[in-house]
Amino acid sequence: MSGSIEKYDIAVLGVGGMGSATLYTLAKRGLNVCGIEQFGVAHDRGSSHGETRLIRKAYFEHPDYIPLLNRAYDLWHEFEKKAGEKLFVENGLIVAGKPDSEVIKGLDLCYEKHNLPHEKLTVNEARKRFPQFHLPEDFIIYFDPIAGFLYVEKSVEKFAELGQKNGATLYTNEKVLTWQANKNHISITTDRRKIVAGKLIITSGAWANREMLSLGIDFDIWRKVLFWYDSPEIANYKLDGFPNFYVELDFGSFYGFPAVNEMGLKIGEHEIPGISSLPDEVRRTLQPSDEPVILQFIEKVFPRFQPVRTNFTVCMYTITPDFNFILDVHPEYENVIIGAGFSGHGFKFAPVIGEILADLAIDGSTSHPIEFLRVNRLLK
Repeated sequence: MSGSIEKYDIAVLGVGGMGSATLYTLAKRGLNVCGIEQFGVAHDRGSSHGETRLIRKAYFEHPDYIPLLNRAYDLWHEFEKKAGEKLFVENGLIVAGKPDSEVIKGLDLCYEKHNLPHEKLTVNEARKRFPQFHLPEDFIIYFDPIAGFLYVEKSVEKFAELGQKNGATLYTNEKVLTWQANKNHISITTDRRKIVAGKLIITSGAWANREMLSLGIDFDIWRKVLFWYDSPEIANYKLDGFPNFYVELDFGSFYGFPAVNEMGLKIGEHEIPGISSLPDEVRRTLQPSDEPVILQFIEKVFPRFQPVRTNFTVCMYTITPDFNFILDVHPEYENVIIGAGFSGHGFKFAPVIGEILADLAIDGSTSHPIEFLRVNRLLK
């Protein structure tokens, strides 16, 4: 460990999706900032990997996310131009479920509260337009024409790269051993150096659980597995003729993306609680119970597909008690900012989360509407 002490205005702990966007935002604003990441940039150990992530305004989780999504859309388009690389593909989204399903009830509320572009389709209309789908006759189907997907690793890499080009320092493959909040600064000890920063922003994903436990908030860490499949029918499931999808069935809620390369169609299950464990103990190998529910979904919804698995990856959801994010100043330390608990639906918000966390670190407040995401709602 170096004997010298590195000094920064702000340190960002964890440089995945949220941390990389925050690092970039702070550097762009002229702050002397560092990011500390225990793995490499765009690693596959956390929650921001697996090629693609959905971005949508068809938001059934909570209608109050829409103002944040509106800003996120603007920021993604702006950032894509600065990155000089395609990061956002707007190819639409099918959302389907029974009339009384959580996804349809949530979307009904969202569309009632916000004037958003969408189409409501009958099963027959959907079948004519998207013949790949075989959906039950009693299903309600929405089409979100402005939804799409984000290239997740590319986005994290570009946030980190442009953050550094704007003056940020990035420490990778370096673990934070301890941090201590003092009145005017934060003392951080890693396995390589000592750092003193005016503020600390915690965006360490599943590893933020240790900070949350001290507040009496216990995250569930869900192990979730994503799959890719080839098929003799794969030509019908490619980007030019097949949308993203989210389908709620009696045995799970399933989402997926068109084939964008030789790995084929990507599918995951969203709602079934994964095996909860500490992040360093999550099993990274395929387990016998992982795939059957995905194959059951394919057989029901894409009966002609004939899947041949080409790849899989394991990721983690960091679940709060109400499945909503935590964005706030730490209730005990005013120079510590929390961005955590993104509960499996956070990545699409990354650039606006970066703005919010930067605001909280610099000003102690933000103009973004985040009252429903404050930490006090979860404190016992």
